[in-house]
Amino acid sequence: MLRFMVLMIALCVGDLLAQSDQVLVDQFDRQYASGRYTLALETAEEIVRRYPDSAWWRFNTGAVLARLDRGDEAMVHLSKCAQLGFSGIQSFEQNTDLDPIREREDFKGVVEEVRANAEKRMGEFQREALQHRPKTFVPEGVESPAMIIALHGTGMDGGSMFDALLPVAEELGMVLICPDGIRPSGDGFSWTYRDESEWFVEHLIGRAGAEHRVDAQRVILVGFSQGANIALIMGQTRPELILGTVPICGHYEQQVAKSNSSPAPCYLLTGSLDPWKHTYGLAKRAFVAAGGVAKVRLVSGMRHELPSGRSGERELLRAMRWVLEQKKTDNEIEPGSGQEEP
Repeated sequence: MLRFMVLMIALCVGDLLAQSDQVLVDQFDRQYASGRYTLALETAEEIVRRYPDSAWWRFNTGAVLARLDRGDEAMVHLSKCAQLGFSGIQSFEQNTDLDPIREREDFKGVVEEVRANAEKRMGEFQREALQHRPKTFVPEGVESPAMIIALHGTGMDGGSMFDALLPVAEELGMVLICPDGIRPSGDGFSWTYRDESEWFVEHLIGRAGAEHRVDAQRVILVGFSQGANIALIMGQTRPELILGTVPICGHYEQQVAKSNSSPAPCYLLTGSLDPWKHTYGLAKRAFVAAGGVAKVRLVSGMRHELPSGRSGERELLRAMRWVLEQKKTDNEIEPGSGQEEP
């Protein structure tokens, strides 16, 4: 009995610690998103104290320190991040928080170390991704069809996106491709690295052109949650690849999406109860300021979830039709059932 009680206590303590960790992560996200960078730094430093070998949190801490013009301290964390095997090269190259230290020689050395890590990791990913055959629908009798590529959320798989979007693809006569994220996460997969997901999307577009004669000028990138974050970024950084994007319940992070060109048209679909709905207002303003076209659709009563049922199908149809038919002059916000712009 005593051994059982000790075990139960250990499990409870572990659960409380895990919950506390998640609270800290959510707290960091909120503090950073609201511009409270000093508080965000304190939270990141607490997470690093708990997990000193977390390359990701070493990066986050270093990035916030750089933003706060504490370059020497930032370099301590960023150097450790690289030594721990961090391979998110786009985070180092594109995150604007790092701009204050970008010309430092020690920073450039760390970037090269991260780039070497990334090249090794990317080669391993590509070998596995080239063997992957995603869930695919191809309409019969449609010449040069348009295409939807749909990216799932963390812990999900391509099948979840396929089920949600198949009725839409059938009605519009579009090819639908729903890949898995390759890297395991929970019961599904994750889009762990942006460079991998961008390469994979470009590869799938090329493969679909060869196998299904898809019209490469009419490719819509859809994503849910983490997949939406990828769509948000690719719409800014790789607009030449896609006609437009439909990020569903994503979390826009403007500091990681620098681009020198106008973003692809973007239909920002989210729920009135989604915790990150407010970031879609920021995204819309950023896209329009950069010369793009954007619309926010706020669905009343919807949480952080894929649209479902007949009403969900109508929402997805509306989104695809807008991307296929939109004009550059359309920059409206469309609230759902009296909801305000996030």
